[in-house]
Amino acid sequence: MIKINLFDYREELKKSTIQKQVLMSTSLVMVFAFMILFSWLIEKSRISRVDMDVKDLQQQVNALQPEVNLVRTMQVKQKRVGTILTGIENLRANQLPATKTLYDVNLSVPENIWLTKITQMSKADLAKGKVPTIFVDFAAGQGKNGKNKKRNNKKPKTVTKEFIQIEGHALEDGGVARFVEELEAIPYFKMVFLHKTEQTLIGKTKVRKFTIYCYMPANNNKRAA
Repeated sequence: MIKINLFDYREELKKSTIQKQVLMSTSLVMVFAFMILFSWLIEKSRISRVDMDVKDLQQQVNALQPEVNLVRTMQVKQKRVGTILTGIENLRANQLPATKTLYDVNLSVPENIWLTKITQMSKADLAKGKVPTIFVDFAAGQGKNGKNKKRNNKKPKTVTKEFIQIEGHALEDGGVARFVEELEAIPYFKMVFLHKTEQTLIGKTKVRKFTIYCYMPANNNKRAA
């Protein structure tokens, strides 16, 4: 009679089953851990890209800051234009009212230009400012109009200020040229002369500083008003 020991076989079968279960459980844990790690890496990469985008946007904002400051300066200075002509309040009766002059000049200012100073001047003031004589001589010739004979029996003539000096800044030369053209369209400005333009800095921004002279003869001011 042959006897077979099944106990050892059953024990081995149990061990094999347990090993398979342990291996399967370990594999599942490893797969789950890998999925968590993969998700974390993806999230970290996304956060890194967002941080880079934020830094790029911050650099762009910093680069535009000088222009923003310049625009704010322009706005502040433009608000002060209403007080620039306080020195012209004593215009003679035969001269153009200061309010109309200010209105027309402001109406002629193109974009990207702001005024810093407007001054009424006489021919003597113009000469002191070393303005080219061609402009002064032309203005003097325009202002005579054959009325010298009637002045002999009159009281000494008071000094009239027939010139307007306009100073300001522009972001480009083209803006200055457009401004001169707009001023030339004002009927009582018989001559507009761009005296000088030069490059300067406001903060870190390059701008053009300009000076313009306008001639408005006294005998035409009443009709223009």
